[in-house]
Amino acid sequence: MKWSGWTLTIIIAAVSVAISVLLFQFGIFFFFLPIVFLPFLRFFKLSDGKVPHCPVCGLSSTGNYCPRCGTKLT
Repeated sequence: MKWSGWTLTIIIAAVSVAISVLLFQFGIFFFFLPIVFLPFLRFFKLSDGKVPHCPVCGLSSTGNYCPRCGTKLT
């Protein structure tokens, strides 16, 4: 089963709020909601903005090898 990003975000938000409420009931004032932002970390990749391209067919991709012809990207 493949989970989408929004489904995981909602599940993590619900679990983190439930843990926060449970700990609040025991007198521990700690809020776990920052865990909600974990699925969004993939959108904040630190890169120099240079996308490698294939020297053979000219396709740009973020991987190491060209998905079209299989040559190493430069």
